[in-house]
Amino acid sequence: MQDHSQSEQDASDEIDLVELFATLWAGKSLIFLITTLALALGAFYLHNSERKFTVKLTVSQVGQEQSGPNLAGLGGLASLAGVSLPTGGSGDFAKFQALMKSEELAVKLSDDDRIMRSVFASEWDDAQNAFIQPQRGQVGEIVAQVKYALTGDEATDYRAPDAARLANVISQSVSQSEDKNTGFLSLSMEIVDSAFAAYLLQKLVVETDNMLKEDYIKSGSQALAFYQDKIGRARSQEHREALAKMIASEEQKQMLASRDGPFVAEVIMGPSMSLTPTSPKSRLVLALSIVLGLFFGMAVVLVRSAVKNRETARA
Repeated sequence: MQDHSQSEQDASDEIDLVELFATLWAGKSLIFLITTLALALGAFYLHNSERKFTVKLTVSQVGQEQSGPNLAGLGGLASLAGVSLPTGGSGDFAKFQALMKSEELAVKLSDDDRIMRSVFASEWDDAQNAFIQPQRGQVGEIVAQVKYALTGDEATDYRAPDAARLANVISQSVSQSEDKNTGFLSLSMEIVDSAFAAYLLQKLVVETDNMLKEDYIKSGSQALAFYQDKIGRARSQEHREALAKMIASEEQKQMLASRDGPFVAEVIMGPSMSLTPTSPKSRLVLALSIVLGLFFGMAVVLVRSAVKNRETARA
């Protein structure tokens, strides 16, 4: 009895699948038409979208990475004395990566007219020689109205480009990737104007390195004097050896800080641009257009068939 019921269920499922495929086959012309339309929309998007290239820059840490020796409570004594002990090479490089996307760096970069006018090109008015609020079109107004209806958030007042806005743009558009094996840091941007991207990436590296150099020049001499004072009073051989290593390290850093050139990080490769556009991805857009067209076409055919069957059953 149970086997008979199971066989009837299997037969029903098979009939349903056959009917499903028959319905889709009957509507193949409509499915093909909708898929073709979706593909045409995808092609239209590709023809009218801007081609973006990826610009990449590789940065390396200057000098050998050093691990700081164990100085027990020396760091605490230095803090009480009002002296900031500089960190080791790896700490400086980590600070370099964090500072690169900071608002402090953006303050310096905001003085560069090329950067500000390129980043905020849509807001720059040549006639007035100033940044002005761009006019929102009908689409922008509709989006603002929908956003307000859904979230209750009103449109914020216009804020002219400044360091805070620049830091936000850099943080979103510049990607950082560190190779764990080599320690190299890769910076990349996907942008239409590849020449500007190369300029900005190099500017980021140079200005960030200069900020760290200036900061070290202010505090490095104090730290070196502190070490030299302590080595004269150190009683244990281990303590003196550790201090001697720190003195040698600080003298090396002072030499780097006093010369013209990179202090913490230097460009070793690039900037290089991708040979072909990396956005939009043509194959992906066309493939998605076909898949979405097929699914939407099949959905239309099945809905239309269900409506006809319901009307027939009522009649």
